[in-house]
Amino acid sequence: MSRCPNCSADLEFEYCSRCGQQRIHPQDLSARHYFRGLADEIATIHERFKTLRTLRTLLVPGSLSVEFLAGRRQPYLTPFKVYLVCAAIFFLAAPTAGFTLASMLEGDQSGTLSRVVSATMAERDLDATLFNARFDVRVQSVYTITLGAAAVIFALLLQWLFRKQRRPYGAHLIVALHYVAFMYLATIAAGLSRTAGLSVDLAAAAGYAVIAPYLMFAVKRVYAESTGVTLLKGAALLLLTIVLNNLASFSAIRLTLALV
Repeated sequence: MSRCPNCSADLEFEYCSRCGQQRIHPQDLSARHYFRGLADEIATIHERFKTLRTLRTLLVPGSLSVEFLAGRRQPYLTPFKVYLVCAAIFFLAAPTAGFTLASMLEGDQSGTLSRVVSATMAERDLDATLFNARFDVRVQSVYTITLGAAAVIFALLLQWLFRKQRRPYGAHLIVALHYVAFMYLATIAAGLSRTAGLSVDLAAAAGYAVIAPYLMFAVKRVYAESTGVTLLKGAALLLLTIVLNNLASFSAIRLTLALV
């Protein structure tokens, strides 16, 4: 077959250079090829159900970590895949949730960010529309990377706080990845609350109002210590969360301005 039957373009490789359709071979209509394709489709559907089951379990504080640490891993995505899925959801929903330069400038009460953005636009000789578009794409990517690095630091504090349990660092990293994955979802929800008229500060407070009890219950379920000890250690973890989240946001903005 020298021409693509879909768009009539000349076929030089396995895939059409114009429409992307794969070259058709005589064996494509064989029974073996059909059942192989059917098996692939079933595997894909199974993976989608696994993703939905994982996200549903993630919403219950600490449940996904407990399941994974107990060895019940087959029904769920791995912790790193959970992180990537939630990061991808955040990346896609970020513009709708107000994670854009326009929203940041709107909440910039001190005017510091506005001055830096104006200076950078003048230095790069970019108009506002192009600058905003390039900034929005980059800041979301940089933020997800910096928040992923924050999970490593968060796991270190978990290991120190619960050192008497003598768990390996990897166990704490699993808890941290699941927690940061949930933070992505909570951040989206907090951002969407701004569409209901909440200010930036109130939206952030609403996000932490969801994250704080989630963290406390997750720590209680995973590490099974007394309520008083859990509250004290949870408070330290929440403080670190606020510091790391603000640091990730600040770093993402600064790095993005340097990359635009």
